[in-house]
Amino acid sequence: MNNDPVARRARMPPRNDTTAPKWDESRPRELPQYFKELEYLFADCGIADDTQKKEYASRYVSYDTAETWLGLPEFGNNIIIGNDAPRPYTYQEWKAAVLRLYPGADASARYNLGDLERLVNQSFNSGLATLGRFSDYYRDFQRIARWLLANGKLYRNEERRLFQQGIPTSLWSKVVRRLEITLPDHHPEDPYDVDQVFKGAKWVLKGTDTSTTKTSNGTTGIHS
Repeated sequence: MNNDPVARRARMPPRNDTTAPKWDESRPRELPQYFKELEYLFADCGIADDTQKKEYASRYVSYDTAETWLGLPEFGNNIIIGNDAPRPYTYQEWKAAVLRLYPGADASARYNLGDLERLVNQSFNSGLATLGRFSDYYRDFQRIARWLLANGKLYRNEERRLFQQGIPTSLWSKVVRRLEITLPDHHPEDPYDVDQVFKGAKWVLKGTDTSTTKTSNGTTGIHS
């Protein structure tokens, strides 16, 4: 039995292996997650050299993308500080340069109010006839709205009003009737909380199809 920890260490998977990290290049928001998965593998496989990390990160993307990433100045030795000799750019510096190529991958600008408004409009037009569809809308709305709220880009009452605007009129009238029963002291001029509306909608839509509209890439049928 080999007790050498180096010999037992995992190896980076081949490019087309089922366990290899993957990134759908049409979805730039998922690029940071691709790098996270890579970095878990680096730790498991004992990859510490920055150049190796850059090369492995470029291995699992398309040829054209890899060519772009490997052609960045941060892949080489281009930093001169004072009178010091040039030193290699670190993996983290190179990764930051890669992320700058994809504005949608910037965590500081993950969503904007327009994303939420588009979701609301799509939801209103989709019908939301089943509990599964409504649940999709609720989850997608919460994902975007919570980020906007946490980053000071959305007010709470604005969030509540927008959520209600995504519910088709015929369904909304039924939800309101339910909420008037369960929340008799609610002031009519105040918008209902998102979770209160979701609870009311679940009661109205009980018995309808609960399946979600997940697509093959893991997103819901209501796009944001």
